[in-house]
Amino acid sequence: MTGKVLEGQKAIITGGSAGIGAAIARRFASEGASIWAAGGSDGEGLGKTIDACAKAGVKAGGKCYDLSQASRAVEVIRDGAGFLGGVDILVNCAGSRLVKPFLETTDEEVNLLFEVNAKATYLASREAARLMVQQGGGRILMIGSIYGERGAKNFSLYCATKCTMHNLARAMAVELGPQGIRANCLMPGLTVSDRVAKNLSRMGEEHVAQRKEMIPNRRFGAVEEMADIALFLVSKQNDFMNGAMVASDGGWMAG
Repeated sequence: MTGKVLEGQKAIITGGSAGIGAAIARRFASEGASIWAAGGSDGEGLGKTIDACAKAGVKAGGKCYDLSQASRAVEVIRDGAGFLGGVDILVNCAGSRLVKPFLETTDEEVNLLFEVNAKATYLASREAARLMVQQGGGRILMIGSIYGERGAKNFSLYCATKCTMHNLARAMAVELGPQGIRANCLMPGLTVSDRVAKNLSRMGEEHVAQRKEMIPNRRFGAVEEMADIALFLVSKQNDFMNGAMVASDGGWMAG
């Protein structure tokens, strides 16, 4: 007995090239899960994620997929399940973001965000659930957003597509719970990945201070913190939670 939380589990993680998705892949691997990480355009970042997982002593692989064609999400599951020999855990973390006034959004932008954030997530979840039902159960985790529960200026597309993920988790919990599948959603607040750190550095210290002032904890989240919560949400120690929306936002939504 190793005592590792996910020993022997097979996990597919989208958005695995960087940020929260990469941190989740590394954390799950450290707890004994075999990993298939699906990346986007950042092949170098995906390679680093896979290497880090392999160094944890688990089977690890992955591939880059263009989820602006949502049908590729089916390939993610088939490739991952083929590599791992099945799937016990799916984490939907791939996503696209747009900050733009509602009246200025284009049809192309609408299509892109719904393809990546909503349709690809739906298809990946459906394909994984089909396999999970055959084996008697599994866990599906959405990495949503606090903006999926509350509106925000210039975030209309992001809000709409993240809300889709949240309600899909609820619907799957109700429909698939009797078949042994748990579906939950983690809703991060502002979390400092490498990409977010670069954006914040361009905004200047005054703007960053203002953003922190809006958060009761007076700081931003870390990707490692989100990975720790994701680990608990998919663990067997958390077997009774199903259809839950879990916010980790420093208290922002409480205000």
